[in-house]
Amino acid sequence: MKQHLSIREINEKLTKGNAVVMTSSEFKEEVRRGHLFTVGEVDVVTCATRGIMSGSAAMFVVPVTGPGEFARAEKIWLNGVPGVPGPAPNERLGVVDVLIHATAHSKYDPMGYGGGHLFRDMLEGKRIHAEVESVEGGYYESHFTLQDLDFARFYTFRNDFMNYMAFANIKNMPSYRDNPRSIFAPRFFPRGTAISFSGGGGLNPLENDKEFRTIRVGSKVLLNKAPGVVVGCGTRSKPEKPSLSIVADMFQMDPELIGGFKTSYGPEFANSVAVPIPLVSQEVIDGIADALDENIPLPIADIGDRVPLEYQRYSDAWSAMGQPSGLEIEFDPDRCIYCSFNCPAEYYCPMDAISWRKKEIDQEKCFACGACTLNCLGGAFHEKEREYRGCLGVIRAQGFDFPIVFRQSDRRRALVHAEYLKELMKKGEFLLADTDMPIVIITTQSKKGG
Repeated sequence: MKQHLSIREINEKLTKGNAVVMTSSEFKEEVRRGHLFTVGEVDVVTCATRGIMSGSAAMFVVPVTGPGEFARAEKIWLNGVPGVPGPAPNERLGVVDVLIHATAHSKYDPMGYGGGHLFRDMLEGKRIHAEVESVEGGYYESHFTLQDLDFARFYTFRNDFMNYMAFANIKNMPSYRDNPRSIFAPRFFPRGTAISFSGGGGLNPLENDKEFRTIRVGSKVLLNKAPGVVVGCGTRSKPEKPSLSIVADMFQMDPELIGGFKTSYGPEFANSVAVPIPLVSQEVIDGIADALDENIPLPIADIGDRVPLEYQRYSDAWSAMGQPSGLEIEFDPDRCIYCSFNCPAEYYCPMDAISWRKKEIDQEKCFACGACTLNCLGGAFHEKEREYRGCLGVIRAQGFDFPIVFRQSDRRRALVHAEYLKELMKKGEFLLADTDMPIVIITTQSKKGG
């Protein structure tokens, strides 16, 4: 029995079209049935996650005027979203290098439109409005589409973090009661009444390679279906809770996997990462086989201080009443009580996917976060293929039965992204990067030479 496979061997099989590639969900269903995988049975497992990934930005070179009309930009806005001109001044060329943070808020709609909305609009081919103030005090405007640009590169500084945690109002802290805005809640949670969570559980790439045995600096990945490369660990990474930093060009990205996400603190950002895990050794195989929802801890933290108080499992979050989560929200028009322009489901939808006028959900935008299931007065929204209404399940913690009313991970599209990567690899259109540069997470102790 073979003990080890090389990246070169797996790439040769991928090129010839005879590699065995499975998504992580397919692989784990076999594990749950009792199958014990060994080296050589499967070559690659594709993993993916989609969720709120604030640490993201993009750099563009934006045409503004013809050459010679202004010296250089001092300020710039795209659809009202502020950017940082530079690093090159591009003196008198009429174009501006601009960095836009995904969580920057538009000056025209600071609570409803941000960098993530701008990025999706660009990928959907919409015309973007540029405004520039020059160092001389001049004001200039232009319009462009993504296809008009020669450079549009996406940078993630803290993405694909290894799951996250669940948040509830447990301690009823004064700081939260006095200022209940939070990126983890669509509105105020009274004590003991609701819980939200983030994390893809067993689908998450880093849960499937906790020791970074195959994910390396230089590893090829997909960022919103566009080819990308891992450049190292992300900001705030710790050995027990790492994240990745990734770079990719935007031109091939799928707008359905990216976009703005409104919270009570204003616009956040949703993003998707897909990562191939080559099954080069039994240690790698065993790590993936163990990364089941029922084995992965879900910290339960107070929303006021984010301090974990106890641990449940991701299987508690991604199921309801003993059934797997439906992953898609469905609208029942017979239950709509016609709140019209006061529709709370539409108001609290973070993706603007609900229209009371059309009486429908835009499934290309819907994140399946569940905010509508909590806020619809008629109970017209519920998870598809399930009649469980009013929430997305229940988690028992700290003496409370918390209804799950908000989730910041989109598992349905994570599955789609993993499947997309699998099909690319089976056709030989996506090969593995053969890199031996490890991802190093710098800690205070390691800086001291420990």
